[in-house]
Amino acid sequence: MSVFHRSKRYTMKKDAASSTLANVLRTVEKTNNTPIDKMLKKRVNAAKGYSRYLTAVKLMLAFTLVVPLVFVFTANAKGAPAKADISVNDYFVQDGMLWIDLDGPFIDYTSIYAKSGSGSTVFPLEYNSGTGMITFPYDETEWNIYVSDLNSETVHMLLTPPAK
Repeated sequence: MSVFHRSKRYTMKKDAASSTLANVLRTVEKTNNTPIDKMLKKRVNAAKGYSRYLTAVKLMLAFTLVVPLVFVFTANAKGAPAKADISVNDYFVQDGMLWIDLDGPFIDYTSIYAKSGSGSTVFPLEYNSGTGMITFPYDETEWNIYVSDLNSETVHMLLTPPAK
């Protein structure tokens, strides 16, 4: 016996091969209605339904991520600035009072306050939203002054008295 084994060759006449092939193709074209075929059809239909479900979930996820952007863009389009647009035109100290002249279209004058060097919170004695003038009682110490706008953006100013 040899190490290399040759497989046998089968031969068939051309007419017999053609008729066998025709029989095989006819048998394949017939649809068998076996339980396995029914089960496969159910699985194919279930896969189509699952595919539709996944598509719906993807659309809902995209919708959930995109819709809030519409509200952000419309809120910014209403004319309110995205960043605080507050500036100090002038300030001066006179008779124990600090006067600050502010400029900005959306300043929230009711939220203005200051923190003194000792840590106490000081609110303005008066403000005039028409002129932008704010008046604080001032003890000539270092202060942190906070001015907010209507978008809750805050400007932080540091007031340091001159060295004596």
